[in-house]
Amino acid sequence: MLSLRGAVAGLTMFLGVMHLLVAVGRAHDWAWEGAALAATGVVQVVSALRWVVSDRRSALVSVLVVGLGPAIVLVLARLSGYPFGPFDGYSPSVSSYEFVLLTVSVITSALAAGALVTGRHRVGAPGWRLDTLSLVAVVVAAVPGLATTKWVDDASSVSGAGHSHSHTDANGVGLMAQELTLEDRRVLAEQVVLAREVTVAVPTLQDALDAGWTKVGEPITGGGQMVMDTRVDHRDLPFDPSTPMGLLYASDDPSAPVVGLQYGQWTSEAMPADGFVGQSSMWHLHTATCVIDGDEGEFALTIDDPLTGVGCEKVDGTREDRIGFMLRVWVVPGWENPYGTFAHDHPGIVVTS
Repeated sequence: MLSLRGAVAGLTMFLGVMHLLVAVGRAHDWAWEGAALAATGVVQVVSALRWVVSDRRSALVSVLVVGLGPAIVLVLARLSGYPFGPFDGYSPSVSSYEFVLLTVSVITSALAAGALVTGRHRVGAPGWRLDTLSLVAVVVAAVPGLATTKWVDDASSVSGAGHSHSHTDANGVGLMAQELTLEDRRVLAEQVVLAREVTVAVPTLQDALDAGWTKVGEPITGGGQMVMDTRVDHRDLPFDPSTPMGLLYASDDPSAPVVGLQYGQWTSEAMPADGFVGQSSMWHLHTATCVIDGDEGEFALTIDDPLTGVGCEKVDGTREDRIGFMLRVWVVPGWENPYGTFAHDHPGIVVTS
């Protein structure tokens, strides 16, 4: 048997759990949004448990406020866009995850408001009993299963299914690539050839340095040593496979061989623009950018802790709250990546300190 008190408590607990499940992922996109979602989830969980044992009017008002408030904020953000931060002005569509949140919020708030109007005595007596805790227990038991679903994973980023943790097959190729037409595959093959041709002219790190490329950051496991052509600012350039943002070398030794390329895109949307055909899900999102004042003008890097530091301290840059995307491409013969051509890390590149 489930009392109205138990229903309100269980639904409020559900809202709290839903916010907590996506908080960590959203924090990777924007730390403040992740913190806000985590705080919202904690407050909702506490409010649910408080309502189980308290008959005070403030406990019911708390349930009403924490149920309706976040829903209103979500609707405003989706209608008018984010008011500030790295997604300033961007208004993503309501995902199925958010639709469920909104629906449950409305139901919970309606039940709480009804109890306030008709009297709290109609919702059942407070206390730790089966009728007050049964739905709460069901929600808590469902957490491990929910946490591992693609539904939750996709909701853990503003960019949804196209975010940096999007699902891939065993070879590290985006699921979209499995649906390529023959023409798409022809174009993708041409793009890969253009990318590979860039590496032919700079087979070693010293060759790249002699050609005017500049080392950026330190060599990292999975990515190697990156160099950039600091004479080019990629922020406003259209995608071109023959113009990578960086080249990747096996180490920082001058004789180290080239192993891959790195591309960057900057956009006002939370999704990358056109790139390698069928590989949009493989781009890795970064919510901030390092702008560096080079000898021949400004150039930019997406903020990536191993490369730029938490801010931009490793590259003496200035932080800019602009969305950027990064993609590594492994097309050098002999350095094929077993995880896939567009995988993020290469298991054969190990940096020892």
